[in-house]
Amino acid sequence: MSIKKIFLYGFLLLSVFVTSVVVHLPAKFVVDNLPTIRGLNISGVQGSLWQGRAQKVSFQQYDFGQITWDLQVFKLFTGKAELNVRFGRNSELGFTGRGIVGYGFSGPYAENLLASIPVAKVMEQVTIPAPVDATGDLELMIKNYTYAQPWCQSAEGSLVLNRGEVSSPLGNLDLGTVISELSCENNVLSAKGNQENDQVSGAFTAKLESNFTYDLDAWFNQAVSFLQG
Repeated sequence: MSIKKIFLYGFLLLSVFVTSVVVHLPAKFVVDNLPTIRGLNISGVQGSLWQGRAQKVSFQQYDFGQITWDLQVFKLFTGKAELNVRFGRNSELGFTGRGIVGYGFSGPYAENLLASIPVAKVMEQVTIPAPVDATGDLELMIKNYTYAQPWCQSAEGSLVLNRGEVSSPLGNLDLGTVISELSCENNVLSAKGNQENDQVSGAFTAKLESNFTYDLDAWFNQAVSFLQG
């Protein structure tokens, strides 16, 4: 056997050994040695970097519940650290989701990431200067996302309001399902959507630049059936 082949096989064996050591590191050991982030609390960590879970993850006053992960080992050989994650079990916010997150040569990224939260929980976190209540479920679907400061290098997805309803002293407004298409290119965030049913119709387009300037164009009409109700 030539010296070249010996070095090649030795390198492959060393790579397998190092990869095995890394993915089998106890997850708790890694979490305990991470830099401290003010307000972030991770508890009940079990398993390894390869496959594990944290029973409770919270940031400041927000409880995100349980998070589980499964490291896609074969992605390490392509220069990516990729996790298949699920989050939100037992979350006080009702914020749940699943998908793929990772880190590669171009930075953080996400694929096929789905997250949902009840509208009522969102309303609890905002202040509206009017006696208005809203119900329904918000679902965020990210097909692909690549990070670049401050927003994103590229992204494609959608934000959906299911079974939306707004209650006010003027009456109840049934929004039904509202779908907004989201995209990003070179840190320019764009969104567009429309809605039409028996009570309301409308459409909007919005754009947010990396310098926080924005452009919004929207129209909204209430149907006669709502005004008479």
